[in-house]
Amino acid sequence: MKMLGKNFQAILLFSFIVYAVPSYSLPLKTQGRWLVDERTGERVKLHCANWPAHVFPMLAEGLDKQPLPFIASEIVKNNYNCIRFTFSTHMFTRYANLTIEESFDRLNLKKAKAGVIKHNPFVLKMTVPQAYEAVVDALGAFGIMIDADNHISEPIWCCSNDDENGFPNDPHFDPEEWIEGLKLVAQRFKGKSQLISIGLRNEPRGKNQNATLWFDHYIMEAAAQVHQANPDVLVIASGLNFATDLTYFKNHSLKSNFDNKLIFEGHSYSWGGKGNPWVDGSVNKACADKIGSLNNNLGFVTNGENAVPLFFSEFGIDRKQLPADDDRFLSCFSTWAAEKDLDWGLWALQGSYYLRQNVTNMEEYFGVLEIDWDRVKNPKVERRLGLLKQTLLDPKSTVPLNYIMYHPQSGACVGEGMDAQIRAGNCKGLARWTHNGHEGPLELKGTGLCLKAIGDGLPPILTPDCSQTTWKPISASKLHLASKDHKGEYLCLHLEPPFAGNIVTKKCICVGDDPTCKDNPTSQWFKLVETNIEN
Repeated sequence: MKMLGKNFQAILLFSFIVYAVPSYSLPLKTQGRWLVDERTGERVKLHCANWPAHVFPMLAEGLDKQPLPFIASEIVKNNYNCIRFTFSTHMFTRYANLTIEESFDRLNLKKAKAGVIKHNPFVLKMTVPQAYEAVVDALGAFGIMIDADNHISEPIWCCSNDDENGFPNDPHFDPEEWIEGLKLVAQRFKGKSQLISIGLRNEPRGKNQNATLWFDHYIMEAAAQVHQANPDVLVIASGLNFATDLTYFKNHSLKSNFDNKLIFEGHSYSWGGKGNPWVDGSVNKACADKIGSLNNNLGFVTNGENAVPLFFSEFGIDRKQLPADDDRFLSCFSTWAAEKDLDWGLWALQGSYYLRQNVTNMEEYFGVLEIDWDRVKNPKVERRLGLLKQTLLDPKSTVPLNYIMYHPQSGACVGEGMDAQIRAGNCKGLARWTHNGHEGPLELKGTGLCLKAIGDGLPPILTPDCSQTTWKPISASKLHLASKDHKGEYLCLHLEPPFAGNIVTKKCICVGDDPTCKDNPTSQWFKLVETNIEN
C-alpha cells in the first residue's frame, strides 16, 4: 500500500469497511470436489469475471476509463466475488523494472495514457509488477478474491495454435522462465490472502502438447515450486487443447494434490467442432452433444472417490450482438453449470482494451461492462447468470435434496403464482419442488399441490390431486418438462416471451429425433436443478 497516494488509500480503507464482509475466511483448500474455507470447512463458491492485464501495455484494462475503486464497486454490485486476473510471464521476468508510463510511451498510447492520468494517476510511476499488485490490493479492499492467471509468456493477445506460446519448449515458452515467473508471483503475494490461487498456465495447446509431459512433469514441477513459495494459494492446472481436455485422468491419478491445494480448470464457448450446430441443426441435439462432451472431457473429474474441484474459468458470449449460437449455448451451458454447481469465471469483465491486435480502444463485445466501463453492457445477460451466482449444493448441509425449476433462457425460476397457477420470477428464495428425477408428479414442496397440464396454450395449474399428474424431462437435451394431455400427446412447459413470467403448456418444439428440426426450443427449456440449501 505504500506506493499508493493518500487519497487512494483513504478510498480503499472506506471500501474495506463497506464492502469487505465475506462470510468466509481465507485461504481456501480442496475437500473432494469442493473448495472450502481452510479454517471452518465451509464451502466457498467462486463466481468470477476475467480481467486481463497480460497484454501490452501490461496494465489492468480500463484504468483509462474509470477510477479503480469504481470498477471494483461494479464487480461487487453485479455479484462477482472474484477476479481471474491475467498476467504474462514476461511481466515479471523481463519487464519487472519497466514503469507503466514507459510502457504506454513505448506504444505511443497518448489518449489511453491521458485517461490513466485522469482516473488512476497513482499507477504511472509504478513498475509493471507493482501496478499489478496495486490492483490486487484494491480488489482485496472490496472483499474480492483474486486468481492470478498465467495467461501466456509474451504480453500479446491469446490464444492460437500457432502463437508459439502454447506448450513448454515452444519458441516463446521457456519452461524454466515460466516456473521462475510463477515463483516470483507466488512470493510477491505471500501473506496477501485475497490472492487465493495461481493459475499455472492458460490453455495449453498446439502440435507439441503431450498429456504425460504436461500433467506428470510440468504441472507437478510448477505446482511444487508455487506451493513451496506460497503454501496458502491454490494451484490451478488447465486441461489440454485450449483447456477442454482432462481425459488423461480417466486412466491416471494425480501424483500429488499439494496438501489439498490443486484444482483443475476448463473452458468452453459456442464454437469448436464442425460447423455451427446451434443454428444449422437441432438445437436440442447440439445441447445434448455439448453437455455430453463437457461431462466426458472435463466434468468427470468432480465425480467419484478421487474427485477434484473443477473451476470453469472461461465461458462467455457476445453480449452486444447476442447471436443465436451464443444465446443458445449460454442457455444450454447454464443448465449444466447449475446442475453441477460449478465454480466459474466468465469471459470477461472488460469493456475495452488499450491495445489489442494493433487496434486501440477496441471494444470487447463479451464484456460485462460497456466500452466506457461506466455501466453493464447487457443487463438481461446478467439476470440470466443469477442462479449460477448462488450456492446450490453445500457438502455440510443436512437438508434433503429438492429441486429448483430453472428457465435458463430468462434466468428465472418457477414458483407459485396467482389463482393456482405458476409463475417465473427471481431465483432468490423462490420455491422448491419435489420430483423423482425421471417420471412422476411434480410437487410444490410443502404445499401438497402438484402441477397439472390442462391444455395446449393454457396455464398449468396447481392441484391437490397428484395421482394423475406426471411430468418427465424429454428430448435429446432432457430440458423439456412434459406431461401428456388427454390424447396422450406431450405438452411442454413454455415461458411466454418477452419472459414476463407467464407460463403455459404448448406443443413441444423439436423434441423428436428429426435432425432437420431447426426451430428454437429454448423458451421451453426448464431444468430441475438439485439443491440442499434452505430457501
